[in-house]
Amino acid sequence: MNYLGLKSACLITLGIFTSLHSVADGQTKIDDPKKASNDIFWDEIYSQGGESFFCKQPFEGKTRRIIAGHVYNTQLMIDFYNCGTKSRCRRSNTDYKFAASDLHNIYPVTPRVELNRRNSRYAELPSSKDQFPNLNCSYKSNFQTVEPADDIKGNIARIIFYMHDAYDLPILDGVYMLMEWNEKDPVDQAERDRNILVEKIQGNRNRFIDNPHAVKDIEMKVNK
Repeated sequence: MNYLGLKSACLITLGIFTSLHSVADGQTKIDDPKKASNDIFWDEIYSQGGESFFCKQPFEGKTRRIIAGHVYNTQLMIDFYNCGTKSRCRRSNTDYKFAASDLHNIYPVTPRVELNRRNSRYAELPSSKDQFPNLNCSYKSNFQTVEPADDIKGNIARIIFYMHDAYDLPILDGVYMLMEWNEKDPVDQAERDRNILVEKIQGNRNRFIDNPHAVKDIEMKVNK
C-alpha cells in the first residue's frame, strides 16, 4: 500500500493526537543521558566499532570522529516536556531523563553531520543536492530539514514511531511520509540484532522492528 496516496496532506502530525494505546512502554533502567551517550553507548554497544548511521563511515571503538546522536532529537523532547534547558531537564524532569537516555534512539554520527542536522526535521528534499558528497553520503539538508539515505529511512521511521509510542512524544514529521519510509526500507538483520542488544541493556524492545505492520496503529489514530 502506498501511504502517501492515502492522504494529500502528508505533513499531518501526531502532535495534536493523544498517545497510542500503550503496548510498548519506554525504558526505566537508564535515567542519565550523559552516561547513556558517553559510557553505555560506547562500552556496551559500540566497543568493537561499527559505522556511522547517516553516512556509513567505519570506525573502530571509541573515537573523537564519532559522537552519539539522537535520531529523535533532544530539543523536541525539551520543548515537549517544557523543562527549560538540556541541563535543567537532566536535573529535574524524570520523563526527559528516561527518553533522552533511551538507546533505541541513540546512534553513532559524525560531528559534521550532527552539527548540520541538529534540531532539524525529516522530509523529502528532491531538489536539494547531497550535503556531503566527499563522504559518498546520500544526505540532503535545507532550512533545518534533512533527507537521509534511502537505506536508513525505514530505520528512522521506526525509531520515531517507537519514541512516540514509548514516551508520548509528538511526531512532527510527515506521518504518511514516515509510513512510506517504513514500507520501502524494511527491517534488516542489523536492526534486529541491535534491538536484541538494546533489550539486554535497558530491558525493552522497539516493537516496530519486531512488527513493522504495527504502524497500522498510528494510521488508525490518524484516520479517527
